[in-house]
Amino acid sequence: MRKKFKSKKMFKYKKLFLILLVLIIYYIFNNMFVNIKMSNSHSKTLNNLLSNINNNNRYKTFYEKINKYIFNDPLFLLETELNYKYEKLDKKVELVVNNNNNDTPKIYIYNSHQGEQYNYKYLENHNIIPDVLMASQILKDKLENININTIVEESDILAYMKKNNLNHAGSYIASRYFLTEILKKYNNLELYIDLHRDAAKHSVTYTNINGKDCAKVLFVIGLENPNYEKNLEVVTKINNIILKKYPSLTRGIMKKQGYGVNGIYNQDLNGNVILLEVGGNENNIDEVNNTLSLIAEVIGEYINEKE
Repeated sequence: MRKKFKSKKMFKYKKLFLILLVLIIYYIFNNMFVNIKMSNSHSKTLNNLLSNINNNNRYKTFYEKINKYIFNDPLFLLETELNYKYEKLDKKVELVVNNNNNDTPKIYIYNSHQGEQYNYKYLENHNIIPDVLMASQILKDKLENININTIVEESDILAYMKKNNLNHAGSYIASRYFLTEILKKYNNLELYIDLHRDAAKHSVTYTNINGKDCAKVLFVIGLENPNYEKNLEVVTKINNIILKKYPSLTRGIMKKQGYGVNGIYNQDLNGNVILLEVGGNENNIDEVNNTLSLIAEVIGEYINEKE
């Protein structure tokens, strides 16, 4: 009886050992596969990523970190850190841009995060939900009022993402397609503006200028673009004009790189690509509208200085 009990116990231990061995082998080979697959073009970035994950306290063990970001969702790593471009995107998409005249535009405005909305509480009864696409159209109108021909990307980027199974982290992959198509036609515009809104408290994104409520602006530069100096030069000039005219309007220039951020923001495609955050989710469209009047004025001065 004792022998039978011992044999059952041994079998149990052997079974546990085999399960553990299988898990270890799976971990090693899976990790090797990821490294081999990316080593040709992204080995340095991947090593930095793994190092960053290893030093992050969000998870208790290295295995839990790797399991979350590689085993469970390998595309997360590609989309957020390596600016991975899907090879099988459905490119049968008609671009929708509104050019009011036949003149060559000077500015192209688009929204990588087309679904970003502003505070709409007081507009609920009117079935109006202001978003960044609306802000883009407002900026276009204000720029054209000072004779700066502007086009806005009106294509449904969210539908394009859904069609190609892109999640939120893939937003810049989607907008890259539209921006690339525009660059084929207009590769020498003064500015290509990716207009966003931030997610921050109203106290952070609000200011009052000349008695008018305004939404503050913030510029974002991706330092993982090897040619980021040109993009930085452009936003620095624009930000300096704001500081001279309306110092409280700007929150400055945010430089981003490393784990958990895109780090490029498609700014590698052209030196005049900029990312502009106009206000935040708690700002209303009136505040955004007042800000865009000032930004149009600033952009006009920037273009005039260049010419």
